[in-house]
Amino acid sequence: MKKVFRFFSHILGFEKLSKYENEYLHDANIRTSSYMGGIVVLLEIWMLIRQTHSKIVPKYQAGGDLFRLIVKYTSKYWLFLLLGLGIMLFCMFKNSKRFSKGKFISLAVIGSLSVLYTSVLSLETFTAVSESVTPVMANIMNVMLVSVYVLLFIIGAAIVIYSVFKYVKKKRVVILEHVVITCFSLGCLAFGIFVSYSDFWGGKGIICFLTMVIYVGCLLIYRPYITILTLGASFLGFYNILLTYQNGMSFQDQEVIINGVAQKIISGDSVNYITFFISLTTICFAIYHGRLNEASKTKALEKSAKEDALTGMYNYNYFSELAKESMQNMPDADIEKYVFMFLNVHNFKAFNDQRGFEEGDKFLITLGNHITDVFSDSLCARQADDHFVIFANTKDLTEKLNVLNDRVHGYDNEILLGINCGACHMSGKNDDPRVAIDRARYAAHLIKNRFQTVYTEYDKTMSEEYRKRLYVVNNIDNAVNNGWIVPFYQPVVWSDSGKLCGCEALARWMDPVYGRLSPIEFIPVLEEYRLIHKLDKAIFEAVCKDLKAAIDEGKPVVPVSLNFSRLDFELMDAVQELENLVAKYGIPKYLIHVEVTESALTDNFTALNAAMDRIKELGYSLWLDDFGSGYSSLNVLKDYQFDVIKIDMRFLSNFENSEKSRVLIDCIVKMADRINMLTLTEGVETEAQAEFLDKIGCSRLQGYLYGKPIPKNELYARIDKGELTVSDKRL
Repeated sequence: MKKVFRFFSHILGFEKLSKYENEYLHDANIRTSSYMGGIVVLLEIWMLIRQTHSKIVPKYQAGGDLFRLIVKYTSKYWLFLLLGLGIMLFCMFKNSKRFSKGKFISLAVIGSLSVLYTSVLSLETFTAVSESVTPVMANIMNVMLVSVYVLLFIIGAAIVIYSVFKYVKKKRVVILEHVVITCFSLGCLAFGIFVSYSDFWGGKGIICFLTMVIYVGCLLIYRPYITILTLGASFLGFYNILLTYQNGMSFQDQEVIINGVAQKIISGDSVNYITFFISLTTICFAIYHGRLNEASKTKALEKSAKEDALTGMYNYNYFSELAKESMQNMPDADIEKYVFMFLNVHNFKAFNDQRGFEEGDKFLITLGNHITDVFSDSLCARQADDHFVIFANTKDLTEKLNVLNDRVHGYDNEILLGINCGACHMSGKNDDPRVAIDRARYAAHLIKNRFQTVYTEYDKTMSEEYRKRLYVVNNIDNAVNNGWIVPFYQPVVWSDSGKLCGCEALARWMDPVYGRLSPIEFIPVLEEYRLIHKLDKAIFEAVCKDLKAAIDEGKPVVPVSLNFSRLDFELMDAVQELENLVAKYGIPKYLIHVEVTESALTDNFTALNAAMDRIKELGYSLWLDDFGSGYSSLNVLKDYQFDVIKIDMRFLSNFENSEKSRVLIDCIVKMADRINMLTLTEGVETEAQAEFLDKIGCSRLQGYLYGKPIPKNELYARIDKGELTVSDKRL
């Protein structure tokens, strides 16, 4: 029984609709009314032309008074023209973000003229009783005409009042929107009855009434039960009205004699009339439910366009739009009181790894709720991952962040969690929220993993660093194409002889604006923006060119080691790119050593396994860089076969005073020797370090003791001067 009740409740429109669905149906009727208003304008213009051509001009040429002729034959058309224009503009301006003075004046004038014109026309002589017009007929005509005038008067008055509120108070009066549309619908129906009843006298059909009910029923869609009541009352009322006229007998039951017995049969016109009502009502129902279904789909689309799927907060794009709009509406004096904040979570990656992604999602949902609770008077959104953005007043900002940090800190008793937040102040209304958020993100990045520091603001020092970061990102292609990326070569020597056995190619950016950029100024940035492969590819090619030139010029040539970033294997086919360059310049493969950092292998074991095997199969020497800097060094040695292990320079830190450092290095060298791998130690700066490393069997050394990274020309200048001697030995 409940299912049956729910079914009919749904069909008839008694079910409760969401605010969004009600607004969607209302907005659909507003749009429809604007079209209908435009149609009314066109029809009335056509009728004015038609009446002028068929009645006014001939009578004026016959000596009639032009003014009286216009009033007599076109007054109602001018009224409906005004109302149509008013409704069209009213509906068009309803959603205007900026209700200008011009819009206000146009609506106020049209609405006022409609009210005035309706008041004047209501004083005209109504239908009088005559030989051909019974009192009932006259009353019907006059009631319908008065109804039309009253409804049009209300529409005009509502338009005027609405325009005043919209312009002065800067807000919509929704009830007046409903009043205008409802009166417009009822006015159309009353007008259809009035005209069709008049036509019925002349032996014509009821086309105007049928046109109006189709017009209203199929375009202005209300709840189905309202549609039944409105159309039912219109059809039933008009049916009874028609029966008041003698020619309306065709709508009454007819008496016929069948087998000598008088019987009544239903009039064919009545059947058609009822069938038309049922068909129209069914169509109205279908349109209503179609719009309701469309509203649900549109709501889902709009929700996905505005909301973050996980937390239900605003998404980043919609947040940016709202923030921009909020800034535009803000007094100039208040701009400096607001900041854009970028917030993320210390140690969230560890939480995800240990608790799993499902628990990670639950944490993000909880965090989103905490943010919207603590910053209930602010704009908040989730950008991505554990990144959230906030546009807030600086009042009590520190206290709010501390409250939020305490809640995050207490979420898990075993894993240390906390927030870090970067902020950027506005300089004016026209600032781009996305730029501000990016600056705030940069500030937050500077305090990453500093659990005691919750908040920092973007300042002038950061601004210069940030501009340089953006410059690097925006100009990496220019740097590659214009030769600003060049390799510097740091010598590698044999530990037993000190002779040059190779070089490591290190990237330098020789910029026309900033001069020589340090690797720390561009490599982390390019890695963060996933552009590092462009730099590395440029270095690969520059090294191959230098080697080719040295071979062609008969200069001493030593192998060069190239650093492969872990992202190189994701963003390009790094091995194939190297293979193509080696083939292009005709470089012997023994002159190229491939260095891969330990962290790259521990992060991407599966993805890089095939690439490492391919490097070896193609005949390149494979080196493990920064050995000992990560947590899985021994696993890496177990899983891959390297030719050389480069011992991280941090092992030489406090070398002279740390017996433990010397023991560890000795163990690493001996372990490498037992698994058939050679060793190279970076960061060698003193003779004592060099002697110790040679003594324990480390075959290659690299560090400032033998030279800093230098350009190719300086490297060959040192060779020519005898400062560096090229070794004939090659392993």
